[in-house]
Amino acid sequence: MKIYDFDEKFYDYVCAWMAMRPGMTEKQVEEHYNEIMMNWLNAPAKWLNGEKPGEYFLRYSDPKELIKLLEEYDKRDIGLPEPLYSRVVSVGEPCVEPLMRVVKNDDNPESLRATALAILRDIDSDTMTPLLVDLVCAGKMGDEISEMAADVLSDGDGAQVDALLERYEGASAFAQLRILDICCNFPGDERVYAHLIDNLRNRPEERAVYASLLGKLGDARAVDVLKPFLSLTDIGYLDYIELRSAVEALGGDPGEDRTFYGDPDYEAMRNM
Repeated sequence: MKIYDFDEKFYDYVCAWMAMRPGMTEKQVEEHYNEIMMNWLNAPAKWLNGEKPGEYFLRYSDPKELIKLLEEYDKRDIGLPEPLYSRVVSVGEPCVEPLMRVVKNDDNPESLRATALAILRDIDSDTMTPLLVDLVCAGKMGDEISEMAADVLSDGDGAQVDALLERYEGASAFAQLRILDICCNFPGDERVYAHLIDNLRNRPEERAVYASLLGKLGDARAVDVLKPFLSLTDIGYLDYIELRSAVEALGGDPGEDRTFYGDPDYEAMRNM
């Protein structure tokens, strides 16, 4: 299984293309990028024994071989060729289970797991939804894989809301926040509103984020809950701004703007 550095070869091609067109600005080169890429992909290459870079990976259709190629490129720290990425996506469903195994394996490099998850996103198979829910519910601060899973679920059709909320009680506070953030994209489940209101009241250190999520959810009932927080004496300026913005986003009147003399954030804004 031969591993070629496609990125390096494309860079050499671009350099040669630019050398034949002296005086071109960087912006002009960027404007021609798609044209350059397509020409390179479709031109027979000596380093591929006359094959076209865009067609090289069409020889592979076995999911095991394709996953092995992904692993080899990651292992050697060579940029994943776009034609290989596209080939795995085009093979589609047969690659879903092997890709999911790559993502599930915590011993795999995060870079490889992220690549596999990105491909799964583009294949767009319903089979992976339970995996995405697992990743979100087990997520911790700074966990790139969990964050990617959350992004995929946020772009879904809302069918995943019930599965996420069923896992809510057993999740960490961080995962609970991420679950609600995803679910706010799909209004209609009363549990989401109830959890947001409960956390707004009982997690004072996170008032701002839960106020923001209530604004995102768009349920106007929250206005009457949010407004009393605007007059509290124990909130900082940034929390106040988020609370006020949420009230306005939901169509409420936040009243006269408060001053926060002595608050570092407020003073910094004033000085600007």
